[in-house]
Amino acid sequence: MKLLSIILYLIILNPAHGLECSDGKYPVSGHSRTAYYRTDGTHVSEADVSSYCKNYRSDGPLKVKFQMKIPKDWPFKNEIFKKCTVNEQKNIAEIFSTLPKILTQVGELKIFCAKKSATEDNPATSAPTKKIIVLYSAAFKTDLKRILIHELAHLLYGFLSTKERKQYWRVAEWIDSNQTESFTTKRTSFSALDGKYDPEEDFANNVEYFYAEQEFMIKNFPSITKWLSKFLGDKQ
Repeated sequence: MKLLSIILYLIILNPAHGLECSDGKYPVSGHSRTAYYRTDGTHVSEADVSSYCKNYRSDGPLKVKFQMKIPKDWPFKNEIFKKCTVNEQKNIAEIFSTLPKILTQVGELKIFCAKKSATEDNPATSAPTKKIIVLYSAAFKTDLKRILIHELAHLLYGFLSTKERKQYWRVAEWIDSNQTESFTTKRTSFSALDGKYDPEEDFANNVEYFYAEQEFMIKNFPSITKWLSKFLGDKQ
């Protein structure tokens, strides 16, 4: 525990002096690394590691894990889960291969298939902190790519830096008056109706529409589109 505390201090509380990192990264101080063996048996030699910027928006390349049973602590106990068919798995994999890396650099992602959502007219649900996406049968009868973009956008929102979140809140006119993330907004128009409830859903909707109906976004939400274009445009 003491060693872990020291490591956390070096990496988080005592960032590399004078090293400035871009959004989505944090500075790691230079240090001497002793030789060790990884859990898979790979030997890592000792070395002097220079200060560098490490990505915190990315958990690495996408690794899809298809699951069968209901997720642990899933709130909708009456939903019936099933194995994703071979064709469904193939369609999902093909779509993921076409998506921009900023959406797919999430590491291990668990995909579940279920018959019907407990929420009416809902084709999919995600649990971003657990990196889970549940696809209901209805998802495969509509625009599956668009649905996956939306759910991955929920995960992306969780990867935003504090600075990036505040930038989005500002351009999308979300107000956190009490600094408790109890948001209000004076906006009366949203790309999808449920976006009016909170900035995360609004963000996911807008990212979905940015990729699926960009002309609609440009016409109706030019400021948000401009911000998304800058944020997503060089991260394809």
